[in-house]
Amino acid sequence: MDYYIITGASRGIGEALTHKLIKPGNTLFAVSRNMNEDLVELAAGLNVPLFYFEYDLCFREQAELFINEVFKHIQLSDHDRIALINNAGMLEPVAPLKSIDFALAEKHLDLNFLTPLVLSSVFISKTSALKIPKVILNISSGAAFIPYSGWSVYCSSKAGLDMLTKVAGLEQNAEKYPVKIFALAPGIIETTMQETIRKTENDKFPERDNFIKLYEEGKLAKPDDVAGLILETLFSNSIISGSVITIDQLKEIGI
Repeated sequence: MDYYIITGASRGIGEALTHKLIKPGNTLFAVSRNMNEDLVELAAGLNVPLFYFEYDLCFREQAELFINEVFKHIQLSDHDRIALINNAGMLEPVAPLKSIDFALAEKHLDLNFLTPLVLSSVFISKTSALKIPKVILNISSGAAFIPYSGWSVYCSSKAGLDMLTKVAGLEQNAEKYPVKIFALAPGIIETTMQETIRKTENDKFPERDNFIKLYEEGKLAKPDDVAGLILETLFSNSIISGSVITIDQLKEIGI
């Protein structure tokens, strides 16, 4: 049995990942603020276990409740595999640092950084004694290493997530039964986040027109394609724990 824990499952990459994983032999744990009824219906029709939780992961307490509830439903054996995919995230607030909404910035940092930290910590603790394939994938962004005016909070949260990945990988490499953890910058994908970017006022995000151009030229990747590549390589031995990789590097691994 393969177990998959996916955050932000209601849309975008999270929805595409969950949809592809709804097949015999998998047990899924999905979470988002609002349930994706189509995924629930598909899983029920195929008799695939899908536990769908409606939690707001912007709040640490709800993140803890979610991950601890997940492990109440898991009975791992020596023949199983388990993965946590920290996909949930947000872009806002988008504005120059001088005019940042502090309350929204706090919510952002809780979702984009603190929640993956909490979920990863509990995941590692709960599986530490198990000699099975164990993976944590953190969905990062090119914004973690490329600064964008107006994205001070988003760039910082993703850079922090990358460093969290590196530190956790270093720690796990010293463990007897390590969890492999890596971060992926998946490229520019046609999601609701991209729609938000294209609608942002230019004075808040000067790079907006470049993203509009990429959209108009058809250069945005499809969530389904990115999800397929992720699942093809998720447990690959070619991925080094603690690494931060791009979608192009992942494609090389998948060849």
